[in-house]
Order: sequence, then structure tokens, then C-alpha cells
Amino acid sequence: MPSRETTALVGDLQAPEPDLTPEEVITRAIAMRPMLRQNRVKAAEEGSYSAEIHEAFDKAGFYRLVQPQKYGGYEFGLETQYRVMVEISRGDPGIGWCLTLGTAHTIPLVAHFPEHVVREAFGANGLFISSHSASPRGVAKQADGGYIVSGQWTYSSGVAHSTHAMVTAITQSEGGEPMPIVALLPRQDYAIQDDWNSSFTMALGASGSQTVVVDDVFVPYERTVPFDWQSTNFPDGTIGLRSTGNPLYLGHIGPLYAGTLACIQVGAARAALDEFEQTILTKKRIFPPQIERYKHPDSQLVYGEARSTIDAAEAVVYSAARDYQALGERWTSGDIPALEEWLALGTMLYTAIRLSHEATELLFRSVGSSVTRKGVPLQDYFLATQMQKTQAEENKPFFYTSLAKARFGLEP
Repeated sequence: MPSRETTALVGDLQAPEPDLTPEEVITRAIAMRPMLRQNRVKAAEEGSYSAEIHEAFDKAGFYRLVQPQKYGGYEFGLETQYRVMVEISRGDPGIGWCLTLGTAHTIPLVAHFPEHVVREAFGANGLFISSHSASPRGVAKQADGGYIVSGQWTYSSGVAHSTHAMVTAITQSEGGEPMPIVALLPRQDYAIQDDWNSSFTMALGASGSQTVVVDDVFVPYERTVPFDWQSTNFPDGTIGLRSTGNPLYLGHIGPLYAGTLACIQVGAARAALDEFEQTILTKKRIFPPQIERYKHPDSQLVYGEARSTIDAAEAVVYSAARDYQALGERWTSGDIPALEEWLALGTMLYTAIRLSHEATELLFRSVGSSVTRKGVPLQDYFLATQMQKTQAEENKPFFYTSLAKARFGLEP
């Protein structure tokens, strides 16, 4: 199999707004909150956010936050990315899910694929949006110069506005053993099966989590890489580190992928808190004393507990972003962090997810029976967290036991 070494390339792109700052881009995300909430139902019905919102996101720079400057991005860093995605998800978790996962895969692209392939993926305008279905739901058969790839990848979140799709498939190693690889597909090489919107699912209808269908498509070797993105077996760093000099592009997906989900859940919990606050400010208690709910200790207690829980979850997310950068900087100085340290970041982020779920559940059950009426925003935010909870509960045992095994030197 060809090596993943890179070649020198010229012709760097420039970001649309070279002077854009992290503070300004976060302010733009906050300002979009009313528009996103206004489009909440429409986006869920259609399975993704509209072309108009897509254009607004593009103009605001949201697709380029963690894109290297040499490819036309802003290269702001993980904390800025997370802060923007929390705010977008606070506007609507479904729209936030679609945007967050569509942009998150920029980092593993740059980290692990050859530099000329990365440059080609960003193209002349520097726009790259991609899903990545990590489960190996396809096969890759050896062919002259590459693979013939086929399969169907459900839950391909963010694919609705995609320029590419990353799919994980199984091939055979040189020793004949099954081996997972990731294939990078340009838009013309895959079909999108329209099987995701509010008619198909209880929540997150706007997340663009349709199925990617690939039918005997040839993928050259250079657009495939081993799916070893949770490995620390890169003594000289990854291609992305060497091509950019930025440890963000070490591309260890354990904490990266958990972090994208945590952003969305914290944003959903914030949205739920916003709705709870509005309700208790305007709605009176049923039983004496029949006063506005915010004046009664019961509602005050719920608000205080929920807010502090969400504050803690959000603090964990931003702390993990900074810790990820710090681990990468250690790596570049020759002190390669142990797998245990990367796994610890991932489990921290799953704890932030759990806290977001707990806070939203508390708010949902504490505001009265009217919240059960279909279409009430707080119900949508609650269902969004419950839907992701099923995914979190399936993944947590792997992360937690992997962390323990790494700590105690057991076989992974």
C-alpha cells in the first residue's frame, strides 16, 4: 500500500476575510440564534437547513473555522470551533448537528490524507464539507491502482450540503486480515438517500443524517488511508502536522469526535434553559400560591441546579479543547502523550454530554404538562438530547473501558 508521505505544493489559498477574529465569528453565531429558531420546524421537516442558511453559514466563515490558512481557512483552533457550534446548536440542535459534523471532519482530512489530495479536496474556492460514517458498512475490493468501493452508510450527518463524503470500508491487509480504511469521495461518486427528516425520526430532523450510497466506485489508493485515527503510532506526527506545523492536525479522533457531539448537547441544554426561563417568567403556578413560577422556590431551585450543571458541562468542553491543543504541543516537542491521555479527554467529553442530558431532563419534567404538546420548543430540545443519549450510551462503555485498560496496561 502506498505511503502517506506528502509532496511540496505551491499555490496557497487565502481566506475570504483575512482579518476575521475568533471574537467576531462567535458574535456572528450568537446573532443567528433568532433566525435558526424561526427555521427550526421547517429545517426538521426538510431534513436539513435551507440553501439560504447554508449561504449565511458560508458567508459567516463557519465552514472554515478549523481549516488551515494555506487552504483558505481561518485555522482558529478547537475552542473557537466549539464555542461557535455551541451557539449554533443553542439556536437549534438539529441545525447545529448538521453544521458541526459537516465541518468537524476537516481536521482528520488534513491530518491523515496526502497533502495533494487535501489541496484537491478544498478546491479552488476552499470549501470542504464532509460527513464521515465511522462504522465499516462497506467493502473495498483491491483493483489496479486502488479499490472498488461499495456500501450504504447510514447516519451520515452533515452530508446534505456536502462537497465530499468519508466512508469506512473493510479491505484485506497484505497478510489477508480484514482491515478498515477510510475512502474520501467527491460529491459525484456517491448518492444521498433521502431517509432522514421529522417524518422518520423523533428529533434532530434537521441534522442531515441521510444515508450515503456507493455502488462499485473506483477510489485510487491516494484517496484512501488506514482507519487508525485513534493511534499514537506516529512518532514524527501526522502528514497534517508536518504540512501545517499546527498540532491541531494530529487528528486523534477520540476526543475530537466526542467533542463535536458535546458541543451540540451543551447547545441543546442552553436552548432548553432559555425556554424554561421564558416559561417561568410568564406562567403562573396551578396550586397556591398562584404566582409567577419564577417567584417560587421550586422553580428557582430547578433553574439554579440546571444552569450550574450546564455551566459545568460547557466548561468541560472548552477545557478539553485547550487540553487537546496542549497534548499536541507536547507531541511536537518530542514528548508523545500516552493513549491514556487522549482517552481521558474523550471520556471527559462524554461526561459533559451526560451533564447536558441530566440538565435538560430536569428542565423538561419541571415546567408543567403543557410541554408535552407537539411542537413546543422545550420538548424538541429534550427529545434531541434523548435521541443522542442512545448513541452516547452505546459508545461510553468502549471509551470508559478503553481508558481503564490503557491505565492498567491491559490488551486494548
